[in-house]
Amino acid sequence: MLKTTWSLLCSLKVAIFVASGATLLLMGGSLQVPSHPTLFGHMDQVPFGTWLSETALPHLSKTWWFWGAAALMILLGVNTLCCFIDWLFNLKARWKKCGEYLLHLGVILILGAYIWGSISGWRNSDTKIAVGDQIVLKDWPGYALKLNSFKPIFGTNGPPIDMISHVTLLRDDTPLLEADVAINAPLLRGGLVVTPVSFGKEPVGLIFTDRTETSQTIEGGDTLTTDNGSRIEFLRFIPDLKQHRDGSLSYRTDRVGTPAFQIKITFADGNQWQGWYTPTTAVPRPLQMAGFVLRPRAVAYQDYSILTINYDPGAPMAMAGAIFMTTGVLISLFSFYRKRTRNDRPSI
Repeated sequence: MLKTTWSLLCSLKVAIFVASGATLLLMGGSLQVPSHPTLFGHMDQVPFGTWLSETALPHLSKTWWFWGAAALMILLGVNTLCCFIDWLFNLKARWKKCGEYLLHLGVILILGAYIWGSISGWRNSDTKIAVGDQIVLKDWPGYALKLNSFKPIFGTNGPPIDMISHVTLLRDDTPLLEADVAINAPLLRGGLVVTPVSFGKEPVGLIFTDRTETSQTIEGGDTLTTDNGSRIEFLRFIPDLKQHRDGSLSYRTDRVGTPAFQIKITFADGNQWQGWYTPTTAVPRPLQMAGFVLRPRAVAYQDYSILTINYDPGAPMAMAGAIFMTTGVLISLFSFYRKRTRNDRPSI
């Protein structure tokens, strides 16, 4: 019984039937994908295991073919693994077929890497990060990514042809590496993959001039000490603030409309005042009393980059599988043409 089961698991016919079944299911089921964009549209934005459990499982009537194809692919992997183990048990008699079985090993490693990545990996799409800021990789405890600088490269017709983000990968606030991330040059580190998606500019403050026409940029979070000893804290900057008839204020959009600062003034005598300063209107009297003499001239913008940050722990295993497969193909080709020179194989 065990011998029969083992022969079945190692059978080439089983491999052909399983592979054909998986191919037919994927081809037939893929015809449903355009009809259900909300169901299948974000498959590439999350790990495959997450999509199966959170999206595919509640919609079995539309995704049953995916489960069937996944089961057949796992069965194909088991079949390939059994073939490879059987070859190892009979290595003395079959060592000349090492190229073919290196291909088997490569398939096993790649399939295993994909399953590993689907279970333990994660994906963060469209992650926005401003120049000078850093974001914590919440799915990878202890790690953070900092954007040091950003430079878009434009073609002769106007649209950008590349987006270069100079980033630093940190672990527990200790820099691990610095790299330029571009469209065809992602950051790769131990399964981490960082690729650029888009970029833009966002308003972060205003550019002021003083009596001598010297420019000074003030952003949200900055502090200014005036000549009379008052301390002005620019708590936050709002690109477009709307004031209602009842006096209440609301945040409108990220685009520049009516820019405003929420400020806090600590006077030299210790008294404090907190309120809003809208540069398009008159300067509030408390701000005048604090000795604020700057005049707004322009909006200050900050570059930001939008990155896709993925983590696939099976990537090194998949790379090893690809190397084994490539080696196996080369050995098989060499063996095939060598046998043909000795008339061991018929002409094709």
